[in-house]
Amino acid sequence: MGVEKNSSVPIYIQLKNQLKHAILSGEIKEGRKISSETQLAEKYQITRTTVRRAISELVNENLLRKEHGKGTFVRLQPVSHTMWNFNSFTTHIQKKDKIPVSEIIDQSTITIDGIEYLKLKRARGVKEDSFYSYLTIDTSLIPLSLFPGIVDYDFENGSLYEVMIQEYGISPDRVELSMKVQKSNEHAQKYFGIKKEKSLLFAEGQVFSKENEEIEKLQIIYSPTVDFKLATKIDPISL
Repeated sequence: MGVEKNSSVPIYIQLKNQLKHAILSGEIKEGRKISSETQLAEKYQITRTTVRRAISELVNENLLRKEHGKGTFVRLQPVSHTMWNFNSFTTHIQKKDKIPVSEIIDQSTITIDGIEYLKLKRARGVKEDSFYSYLTIDTSLIPLSLFPGIVDYDFENGSLYEVMIQEYGISPDRVELSMKVQKSNEHAQKYFGIKKEKSLLFAEGQVFSKENEEIEKLQIIYSPTVDFKLATKIDPISL
């Protein structure tokens, strides 16, 4: 199947959709290396720049991964790994060759049911040239019994999960979240540039260590500009 050069659909989108179909249908298996940019350009009689743009989009959708000096490989992962900011926000943005930014809204110590927590509320986003684009507002409650002294770290310029791992030897292992829609609050309106009340996606839950200890209570409010890109396989037995 080729590309229609006279179509109103851009050529890179046509190629992207054909490669996506091959991946999701299982024609190109998980972990398999796809054809090189040169080979794809020759096959479809298009430029390498066009091929590179199609592949870049699939990398951003977590369907492909690039390995330096080796090539590009299929990376079809379960849904739980494709919703990007359930992992480290800082690491995710850096992998996209962008600059992550955080602004502290609240960093304080609170007590709930006799347990002392660091409350860390941050607006998270990316810096592009001199412009800041905020994508989420995250509120974390970190138990001080597991992380004594964590209140002294600079989380405007550092990663919370990196501090947990490197300074305390505790690794986030899994997250359990519920999703719902709620009305925007004053912080969402300020950081997301919303001029009036609007319904936004909201997630709430817990993060657990490999030892099954709750290491974070988490709330996330998402900007209306955030686009969730999900891909998973359907088990035909369950149909």
